[in-house]
Amino acid sequence: MAKPIRFDHTYNIPIAWGDMDAFGHVNNVVYVKYFETARANFFTDLSVWNTNLKTLISGPILTHLELDYRKQVSYPADLEITLGITSFSTRSFDVSTSMWDKDGHCVISGFAKIVWFDFENGRPTSITESMKATFQKMVEKYNA
Repeated sequence: MAKPIRFDHTYNIPIAWGDMDAFGHVNNVVYVKYFETARANFFTDLSVWNTNLKTLISGPILTHLELDYRKQVSYPADLEITLGITSFSTRSFDVSTSMWDKDGHCVISGFAKIVWFDFENGRPTSITESMKATFQKMVEKYNA
């Protein structure tokens, strides 16, 4: 596993009692939900989408998800989820994440491949020029 990066965008989430499994730690699938919630917040902050829950002409769809589990977490706890864009192309981009406990240990790292999708025509489409400009700044920072 590569050394985790603490990305600029942060989202804090408390661990709920019901997030744990029979082994007394946060169930692995729950981290996927945490990442989803943090990505939605990230997309809103970047104005990648409109959160009025209207039907969109185009928008992001998840095509691949990869997480590296680094350390167990148990209730009670809070996690700081950090996110950043680490690569992009004409039609897709990677949102990378790292999740940190209160002691500064990275408990999860990973990324999601997102494709920009034209819902009316049912196929991938190009991301906007303004999104590319925003993404380029992040990619340069995190891949320096």
